[in-house]
Amino acid sequence: MTVYLMRHGEPTYRDTVALGLPGMGAELGQLTPEGIQQAEEAAKDPRIQKTDLIVSSPYPRALQTAAIVSRRIDRPLEIAVGLYEWLPRTDYSAASHADIKESWHEYMRNAGVHTPQDRFPDWETHASMRKRAREAILPYLARTDLETLLIVCHGGIMRALTDQPSLPKIRFCEIMELTPEMIRALNTQESEG
Repeated sequence: MTVYLMRHGEPTYRDTVALGLPGMGAELGQLTPEGIQQAEEAAKDPRIQKTDLIVSSPYPRALQTAAIVSRRIDRPLEIAVGLYEWLPRTDYSAASHADIKESWHEYMRNAGVHTPQDRFPDWETHASMRKRAREAILPYLARTDLETLLIVCHGGIMRALTDQPSLPKIRFCEIMELTPEMIRALNTQESEG
């Protein structure tokens, strides 16, 4: 099976900030006009033209991106709830946009591993996010009716599924292919704590 990961298009959080939505509500941003155009362009990528199935994160920015691609290449779309973005607080409690940004910088500095010096001690670790994302896609990896799978998700999930916590910035609508070794590791990996 060939598996492609695609990051969502450029989002805007203008409405979520204006509404003062905290925590998970802060993640409800939609695509900007530029993000919509990025998704339209990504749908033309020859690597994904023969996709059998598109699987998306449930967050609007990813789902809107996946819907655009699905419409353009005329392929079915499913949602895998576990592909939601990295958590700035594992208890899902309210975090401000500023705290989300700062905790993400801390995550990246630490390569996804907590240290005693963390200012934000409750963010989701790389291992935890990898386990969650892996569990979300395993049913799709086990399917014998799929030759090519497109997963539309977030940069954090792409880092988790490729097991590269320190991967530099991933562009909007960037497409990566999981190598056979990566897929094998996801299929055979022991449960992580």
